[in-house]
Amino acid sequence: MTRALVRRASVAAALLRPTLRSLPWPLFAAGWGLGLAIAAVPVLFSTELPAPLLVNVVRAAALCGAVGMAFVLDDPARHTTGVPPVPRPLRQALRVVVVWLMGAVWWTAVLGVVRAGADTASWAGLPVGPVTVEAGALSGLALALAGAVVRFSGTRAPGPAVAGAALALPVGAAALLPPRFALFVSPSDPGWADAHVLWAGILITALGTWALCGPEPRRRLGGRFRRGGGG
Repeated sequence: MTRALVRRASVAAALLRPTLRSLPWPLFAAGWGLGLAIAAVPVLFSTELPAPLLVNVVRAAALCGAVGMAFVLDDPARHTTGVPPVPRPLRQALRVVVVWLMGAVWWTAVLGVVRAGADTASWAGLPVGPVTVEAGALSGLALALAGAVVRFSGTRAPGPAVAGAALALPVGAAALLPPRFALFVSPSDPGWADAHVLWAGILITALGTWALCGPEPRRRLGGRFRRGGGG
């Protein structure tokens, strides 16, 4: 077990540099930059927003981050990197960890900018932990959708379609879900705690879905083996 972990760690270290080069950083930067710009609106216009509106500003920034996360599995060289004996889950996990770490830095900056533009009462009424769970769930949903597209299609760039879905699904959920399953509720709403149980469930389900979609399809691997054996 220890030897296998060491071997996996050495493979991950060897893949780190090419992974950093292959990630679509301009697309992440666009999403993160727009999110920061939205978070900075109260500061730029010297507007002190009440906590319910401040939560919605943070949610809009989080949605921008999720749209950026939609491109995390975009890889023009996917069909080339699928040939070496490096499991796809490891390759994907490395991409996700790198982007999620950078996203955590960005999210800290978003909260810092929001804090700079909020008065003491509004900031005290902003539940940082729960809105962070929302942000994680939105990004996790984008990741799960990207993983599913990669798993069930041959596309090298699922990002554009996933980004559209990552925008449409929360809006559709807000419009179509019955009140007892409302997700985007105000901190003063009695359903705030229940809504964040749902958000936590979405996050866990999204990460589980991505993990299940990670392995290469068996049929594809079997076809390669048979072709190799026949040759």
